[in-house]
Amino acid sequence: MNDRKKGISLVLIATTFWGMMGINSRTLSLAGLSAMDIAFIRCSIAGVLFTIYMLITKPNELKQKFSGIFVGCIYGIVCFVLGFMTYNISVERVPISVATVLMFTNPIWVSIFGTLVFKDKMTKKKLFVIFMCILGCICISDIMSTGGANLDIIGIIAGLTNGMTFAMQIIIPRFFEGKYSKDAILVYGFISSTILLSFFTDFSAISSAIVGENSFKVVLNMLAISVLSTFIASTFYVKSTEYIETQVTSILVSLEPILGSIFAFFIFGETMSQTQLLGAVIVILAACILESDLSKVTEKILMLLPNKERS
Repeated sequence: MNDRKKGISLVLIATTFWGMMGINSRTLSLAGLSAMDIAFIRCSIAGVLFTIYMLITKPNELKQKFSGIFVGCIYGIVCFVLGFMTYNISVERVPISVATVLMFTNPIWVSIFGTLVFKDKMTKKKLFVIFMCILGCICISDIMSTGGANLDIIGIIAGLTNGMTFAMQIIIPRFFEGKYSKDAILVYGFISSTILLSFFTDFSAISSAIVGENSFKVVLNMLAISVLSTFIASTFYVKSTEYIETQVTSILVSLEPILGSIFAFFIFGETMSQTQLLGAVIVILAACILESDLSKVTEKILMLLPNKERS
């Protein structure tokens, strides 16, 4: 397998695991676990695995000054504690497909935060994409056809907040680029978030779910959401950028909401209205436009046309 195929394979595996995440979260929620409990499970198991990985591959990078550890703690609280909780809340209150699409607004938040924090240029393209994202979210909430009757505002806000925290996984390391190891920030982020979440976790509920009637199903989903959707998916996603362009990686990740909707349909029988489907398409298209170089795409299309049509 050449490097390009390897990179595409890695990101497709990561995207598939992320697409399954809503199913795992919903199943654990139905088993009696709260958003805090599920977030703790994700952070603790993924944190242990990533720490072991770092001790084996990059032990020296774990040696950080107090400031580096502090940055890792902030990263963990914002990206993991707040991010995992809001995703679980969103999945509990709105369809999995809707929660997944709202999480996928993260490229738009990256663009907005990049302009505010790093003074990146806000181009017409970015403004158009942000407008598309807002329009898509309005369609996803289906507020136009229901008048807000079926709109769970908490679920929608939680989904959008999750998109923001997902974006912060890129913004925070960029802010400290060259100063601290990204992997070290990740490790201390997992450790700090696990410690913080332990104060709000109902361990008796977790124990009851593990030894309950559907214990095998619960344990399987715990491992899936922490090992597959958190540890492996994140590692494969980062690793894929070593073989393919970040632009290609970002576009391939746009399959995540589609996969999430497919899994939700087959497992829970969830469907989306035509308006919500339109909103999902708009958000996915917006993210693809933001991550793509339209001039290069146009140039490649023109190259495929006969000479007469080009002229």
